[in-house]
Amino acid sequence: MRDIVEISKMKQDYETIPIPLDLKQRVKEGIAQAKKEEDEEEGKIMKGKKISKKALLGLKISGGAVAAIVALALISNLNAPAARAMENIPLLGSIVKVVTFRTFESSDKEMSANVKIPEVEVRDSSGKKNDAATKKINDAVDQYTQKIIEQYKEDVIATNGEGREEVSVDYQVVTDNRRLYSLKIDTVIALNTSGITVKIYHIDKETGKMVQLKDIFKEGTKYLQALTEEIKNQMRQRMAEDDQEMYFIDDEDMPEINWKGLTEDANFYINKKGNLVFAFDKYEVAPGYMGACEFEIPQGVISGMVKGEYFVK
Repeated sequence: MRDIVEISKMKQDYETIPIPLDLKQRVKEGIAQAKKEEDEEEGKIMKGKKISKKALLGLKISGGAVAAIVALALISNLNAPAARAMENIPLLGSIVKVVTFRTFESSDKEMSANVKIPEVEVRDSSGKKNDAATKKINDAVDQYTQKIIEQYKEDVIATNGEGREEVSVDYQVVTDNRRLYSLKIDTVIALNTSGITVKIYHIDKETGKMVQLKDIFKEGTKYLQALTEEIKNQMRQRMAEDDQEMYFIDDEDMPEINWKGLTEDANFYINKKGNLVFAFDKYEVAPGYMGACEFEIPQGVISGMVKGEYFVK
């Protein structure tokens, strides 16, 4: 039988944790990706013959592909999270992609931070960079990560570096289909216990606009209600099948700790199967030992409510 008092205490302990804290450093190496193709001269002679414009163009494309392959190989070998983020991005023709990232690293006595800040590039169908869309998503990511960094710096000053706090921020691309590109920022902050928070940003590849949950559903549909009920049913099913699983739901003795349901700012992404997935922070819907939780929504639950274009693989 569930220990209600213990669950409540764990949730209260979490709520007292200052918002930015950690995990063991997941990333120690920073990779800067900046490849430039060298211009070929039309008059270059190969085997005694001048290279035609057509052949020259072919060489330039081929050289670019080789550079891309080398860059991807370096990322794969030096940085596993970045490799996972890039694995579904084609070498040529990507409209949205992570082009580089910055790092903030700090070690102050008993405190440390390792924050990776990705930078995304958005291009239109002609290949021209969309400066407005690129700036908008990068500014949003930068503001979010800078708040975490500033809080860490304040904690260092307040504790003279003896706060035993570790902060880690990493990222991955969780959706990259024909219409939608989603970048997930994972933050782990460890103090006496650890907190895990998730933030997901979405770009519509066709319009270059940032996408919210309401944008992938048709107007007038009661999608929040339907999604909430589906997630609650999954919680109940999981608890019935496994005694070790526990969620903040159906607690009649302490109803105040029950999960209230989805809101418009819920974190979501569309997985490789084309299913909608919701990601929750640690302690948001379950006790701490359950970690950060995810729930995959069967297509049949929302088929009449969603805008199908966002779910095309």
